[in-house]
Amino acid sequence: MNSEDFLDYYNKIDLYLRKAGGHDPEVTFAQKVKTSRNAVVKSYKNELLSLGELRNAIVHYPKIKNKVIAEPHEEVVVQIKDLYEKITNPIKVIPDFQCEVLGAQEDDFINNILLEMGKRSFSQFPVFDKKGVVIEVISTNTIARWLSSQLESNGTIIVEKVKIKALMDLIEFRENYKYISRNTSIYAAYDLFIEHINTFKRNLDVLFITATGKKEEKLLGIVTIEDIAAKMKMS
Repeated sequence: MNSEDFLDYYNKIDLYLRKAGGHDPEVTFAQKVKTSRNAVVKSYKNELLSLGELRNAIVHYPKIKNKVIAEPHEEVVVQIKDLYEKITNPIKVIPDFQCEVLGAQEDDFINNILLEMGKRSFSQFPVFDKKGVVIEVISTNTIARWLSSQLESNGTIIVEKVKIKALMDLIEFRENYKYISRNTSIYAAYDLFIEHINTFKRNLDVLFITATGKKEEKLLGIVTIEDIAAKMKMS
């Protein structure tokens, strides 16, 4: 019966939330959901609360001819099973966002990086120090401000032999990026962008992925808000 499968996954989620939150047995499912720090639970809070109400209807109302009065549809069973999988084993940023992170050093000329930006259609790139550690992020907005400052009276711009360091002083928001570990879920990564917007009223440029989230480690990939938002819609 669908109700049995539904209750099985409901109980699994309830137990997971109780252990993860260190809750006493008398804490309700709704309280566990509302106070959870799990990024997936926060993303699907309303759905989980609705499923909790359905569970109460199944369990607390008397049966009619030995049948529950709120038998879940097959789609609801699939939904709660999917939520259980997302909560207990969420999609990680690796391998989905694993890639070669293209960047440059301050003394590199901007011509090559501009060509690569055009070929690969990316809007920002990191600037590395001699050890390969990120020291800043150059965006298309930074480049636009620099180009505007170089505009000649006749409308021409000369970019030959211009180095990356010429753009550094025109970065609007310095160190506007964060590091995350390869085991970060896509939901937690998305939350970092949203929290930054809510706190600073502007977008975070990028999230850099390393093995454990330390900046000295090799870059394994990069996440932008556009990429993570598209992934969230698909998940």
